[in-house]
Amino acid sequence: IKGYASLALENGKDLNADIKNFIMQMKIASERLAQLVNDLLEIARSEAGRLEIRGTAMNIVEPLRAVLAELAPLAAEKNIKIVYEPGIVPDIFADPARIKEIAVNLVGNAIKYTVGAGTVTVRHEARGNEVITHISDTGLGISPEAQQRLFEKFYRVQTEKTQEITG
Repeated sequence: IKGYASLALENGKDLNADIKNFIMQMKIASERLAQLVNDLLEIARSEAGRLEIRGTAMNIVEPLRAVLAELAPLAAEKNIKIVYEPGIVPDIFADPARIKEIAVNLVGNAIKYTVGAGTVTVRHEARGNEVITHISDTGLGISPEAQQRLFEKFYRVQTEKTQEITG
């Protein structure tokens, strides 16, 4: 589907704007579906103990800058300001791809659940040879009860305020 949609967009110079928009939406939906399948495969690998982690010495600042740049248009659409305060942090041993994956998830959720204009702040704290990353937002917040369930598979906070937000 994604391939045919891409071909139609590339070769469809004579298509009207509505048809191009429909094809673009089809392409976006197919990409989202492919990502969903990949996410489910990652979960299965993780549960089977086969998730591949490729640790290396790295500095967390550049991967975080890349994630924030990637998410900036999404934040701008919602009039949300992203503030990054990297500070001075030591190198860590981590998997850069997993760091980016986690950051996209956490910062993306901070943007998603900030209703109206607001701010998402990311900062690092060096504690010995560890780096702690803090992500805060001016969003809806999570009740203490719901926080206890954050790491349950497929758990999602359901409130009147969140039911309109796609997960």
